[in-house]
Amino acid sequence: MVSHPTITAAATLDRSTVGRLCAELERELLHKPTRVYVDLGPVESFDSAGLGGVVAGMRAAQEAGVELKLKGLSQSMLDFFSLVSVQRLCAKAAPVVRPDPVSRLGGFVEPMLDGALAVLRTSGEALQELVTGPFRRRPLRLDRTALEIDHCAAGALPIIALIAFLLGLILAMQAYVQLRVWGAEIYIADMVGVSVMAEIGPLMTAIVLAARSGSRNAAQLGAMVVSEEVAALEQMGIRPLAFLVLPKVVACAFAAVSLGIVFDVVAMCGGALFAWGIAGIELDAFAEQLRTALSMSDFLVALLKSATFGAAVGVVGCALGLRVQDGSEGVGRATTNAVVLGIFLVIVTDALFVTCQRMLVLA
Repeated sequence: MVSHPTITAAATLDRSTVGRLCAELERELLHKPTRVYVDLGPVESFDSAGLGGVVAGMRAAQEAGVELKLKGLSQSMLDFFSLVSVQRLCAKAAPVVRPDPVSRLGGFVEPMLDGALAVLRTSGEALQELVTGPFRRRPLRLDRTALEIDHCAAGALPIIALIAFLLGLILAMQAYVQLRVWGAEIYIADMVGVSVMAEIGPLMTAIVLAARSGSRNAAQLGAMVVSEEVAALEQMGIRPLAFLVLPKVVACAFAAVSLGIVFDVVAMCGGALFAWGIAGIELDAFAEQLRTALSMSDFLVALLKSATFGAAVGVVGCALGLRVQDGSEGVGRATTNAVVLGIFLVIVTDALFVTCQRMLVLA
């Protein structure tokens, strides 16, 4: 029968005595035995430093290819080792594998593609539900839509009005600096009216909605996914798309249109106030110049832009909220991505609108 070396610990295993135990273990490991026993039966008192030395010895034995066995463990030692998970402490650290450039690029692009596909899928399903739902006895829930409109439109009205008024003043001020050189101050109305109605009004309204309503939709639906409320709705036979998503999308589109009109009116009032107070242009002359510069087609295009931007913001927030993973961290990530992706999609859509308009004009 092969006898294996045994190292016996002292009655006290602490910082002052564990060094001797580790030194004896190192000497035994130099002889490369197949197995070493460490007898902890005599130990009457110990501390974390003493047991830490035992764990360090187990690691050294594992690296040397020697099997180390503990015997004589008291119940308190067993409780300690069960808390700290000796197997995990002795396990070798997994090597850090650095991904190659292609893998890093894929890890960056793949979530973006997944998010874009989720947005496209949700927009298609929402449009289909809006068009075909009434024919299948699933009309739009007006009660929930009204609540969502109250959150989107009424809640954003003060900040929209303030931004619009200040931007109207700024645009009029910038135009006045240039136009007064040529004595054409009256064209301040053209600069303010056309720029606000064609671009700034729909864009700023959509950006504010993305920051407020898009993030809110993503956070709300993400929290419902994490708490399994969405799964409970599905178990009860309630379709989340019709019950949760569609009212939010319609509310965002309606809020963008209504807030866009408010933005245009307030911004033009701000420009008119500057023109009257600083440039000496009468309000009637300013209004008449606005009527000359703007047409009904400009107003209709602005309404279409606002509705499209609002629907895009609503779809992005809902799509990212419904695909939340990783608990509360995923909710925060979806909320941030909803704002970023919503604004990005609004700007891309606006570029498509402008391109189509210019192509129609040239045709």
